[in-house]
Amino acid sequence: MIQLCVKDDQGVTEFMNMMRSIAASEHMTFVDGGAQTQRDLKDIGAKFEKLDTPGSVINIGIDRAERTFVMGGNLGLPTYQVVLGFSGEEDREEVLRLADVVAKRLGTVWQVQTVPAGKGALPMKTCPGKM
Repeated sequence: MIQLCVKDDQGVTEFMNMMRSIAASEHMTFVDGGAQTQRDLKDIGAKFEKLDTPGSVINIGIDRAERTFVMGGNLGLPTYQVVLGFSGEEDREEVLRLADVVAKRLGTVWQVQTVPAGKGALPMKTCPGKM
């Protein structure tokens, strides 16, 4: 997993556009489930401050042939902090290559940190936003 702080609303827009671009260049499908996730969380009464701000929930994926290779989001993290996970043990080389592509592209704009194996992403103290 990797994590980064996109810093503000403009950063969220830039992040989403970059992830769409990566998916397109890899002949994959970008999936944006943020708005639906935000509605669903509100419907079940979840207690996240960010649910009061439209568009503040990030929940994305990059898929190919009905398989998810990248999933990312900001639930349980500050609004502008995003964590991305990569999956696909049967295509390990492809997943590692894709993870490298994503980290390098995102790293041209933001500081990308690797989440230590076996650990979860923790809130970055310097990353603004509501929980």
